[in-house]
Amino acid sequence: MPDSRTQQKAFQFLPRHFQSQDLFTKADLRAAVPEWSNSSLNTYWSKQIKRLLAPAGRGKFRVSEAFRPYSNWQSFKKNIASQVRRIYSDYTSLTYDNLIIYEFYMPLTNEGHLRTALDALFYKDTILGRLKTIGHETVLKHFPIQSEESESAYLNRVCEWISSQFGGYSISHVNGRFRANDLATMNDVAEIQKVGEKYLIDETTAVVRFIFPCGGAIRRKTPISGADFEDEEYRTYDSEPDDASIIRWFFRVLFVQSILQVVNGEDEIWMVESGMRTRLHIWRIEDD
Repeated sequence: MPDSRTQQKAFQFLPRHFQSQDLFTKADLRAAVPEWSNSSLNTYWSKQIKRLLAPAGRGKFRVSEAFRPYSNWQSFKKNIASQVRRIYSDYTSLTYDNLIIYEFYMPLTNEGHLRTALDALFYKDTILGRLKTIGHETVLKHFPIQSEESESAYLNRVCEWISSQFGGYSISHVNGRFRANDLATMNDVAEIQKVGEKYLIDETTAVVRFIFPCGGAIRRKTPISGADFEDEEYRTYDSEPDDASIIRWFFRVLFVQSILQVVNGEDEIWMVESGMRTRLHIWRIEDD
């Protein structure tokens, strides 16, 4: 059984340095727990203590925010000292300078049908069926075939590319109020309401959002310092990444067409495009 008294000494060292954010070394911790042998220190350091620390360079560390949930002895003893567990992940930061965001706005009554149509596009056989309806020659114009590539290999590559770009979507609900008639006075509205018509309508709108990163990413390994977020670290482009136009085309022929077919009958369908471009797309039913 581990000696809880020595572990408690090690624990007492951590809250003080968490509060002060003073830097310390592995030797400083060893001095706080003189009962530990080098072997014991290395064992507890690698299995318990190190996961709560942020490297500060030159063999120095500070207690990181990962320690906060275990800043009392009972929690530390139960969750840290008694077992080996991963407290935080060693994240790699990927920063994209360019992205495309699409947001559809439509009445909530369409949400169920919309989910069914969009979920179908998560399956390879559905994608292959849609590519067939688009036409092989049209797809080739936007996604060129490689030299000596068979048709089946080409279609698999197209599906793999689509899979890497279109991983999912999110839906949120917003409450809104809209004017259902021409601008009118309060007296005019009162007359409208007498015959059962509405002037103001409350409506819950479903917002369907798609986010697509474009081009290469700036990669950073942990630990991430404040300098990594300085504006001068970010790149700028004189033109859009090559994959932006391909993403827009596939999004239109796969997702936009599916959405328009499902919600067909609405007077207007709005889609906001933001990111590299800021545009509003409106599909409206107009009388001939």
